[in-house]
Amino acid sequence: MEDILRALRITAVITAAAVLLVTALMWGTTPSAGAGLTRVPAKTPFTKGHYYLYLQPWGGEDYWLTRWWSRYADAAVVDHKRFPSNTLISWRWPPFPPRNGVGVWGYNALSYGNYDGGAPEKPVAPVQVKNLKALNQTFAWSLSHRFGDANVLTEFYLDPPTKPVTAHKIEIGFFLHTPDHTRRFFESAPTSVGQYVDTQDRRWTVRMSGTFCMFAPEGYGDIQSGRIDMLHALRWLQVKGVVKGDEMFLGLAFGVEPVQGTGRLKVDRWQVVMK
Repeated sequence: MEDILRALRITAVITAAAVLLVTALMWGTTPSAGAGLTRVPAKTPFTKGHYYLYLQPWGGEDYWLTRWWSRYADAAVVDHKRFPSNTLISWRWPPFPPRNGVGVWGYNALSYGNYDGGAPEKPVAPVQVKNLKALNQTFAWSLSHRFGDANVLTEFYLDPPTKPVTAHKIEIGFFLHTPDHTRRFFESAPTSVGQYVDTQDRRWTVRMSGTFCMFAPEGYGDIQSGRIDMLHALRWLQVKGVVKGDEMFLGLAFGVEPVQGTGRLKVDRWQVVMK
């Protein structure tokens, strides 16, 4: 009986310590919003003009142990006047990657147009790839990840030209920050598409895993500011036979896929041109 009571006391102490640790983590890492700013929790859309914000902790929802926590793990702070620029996105996950194949806890992202079902305040009409005349983005960001990491990913889907659309045809993503875990996933992709040189003379290695076409900068160095001409990349993918040109482009996203621990992405500037 005494052994049972001792075990119960130990369990109670461990449980109380865990609760205190979680409470401290939530209190100490929750982003605050001042005047002119709004805090946006996970799975709560925020939109202004053609832009949209949505934090999707799909990886955390895959596990019963983190399903409850996924409601509180991610948050953003938006600037009403400058949105989508001056947006802060934070994440708070266990200090290890999930075992869901791609190894991320979710995707927390700004988007333009109808990316993956998003509905911005001002709709953006879909355009067939072969009819695109311009598709580029300019950006500047910084990452605080002393106690964790996440990849910084800008991506979009191309959908079949037929309606109703039942599934994305291809996903195309550019890694701007590539943690070790993401590098291993990228390098394990079975299909090599080739070496792409963009309009800024940056070199990218391009690989495919299923229908996910991934661009990683040569040497995996961070690209924290600049411009990406995605139409130039699409035309290159057409030459490679990855893209046909009859697919529909609906919108694109820019954000982080949390890999582990805690951290914050500050999006100082993000602007999209689509014609």
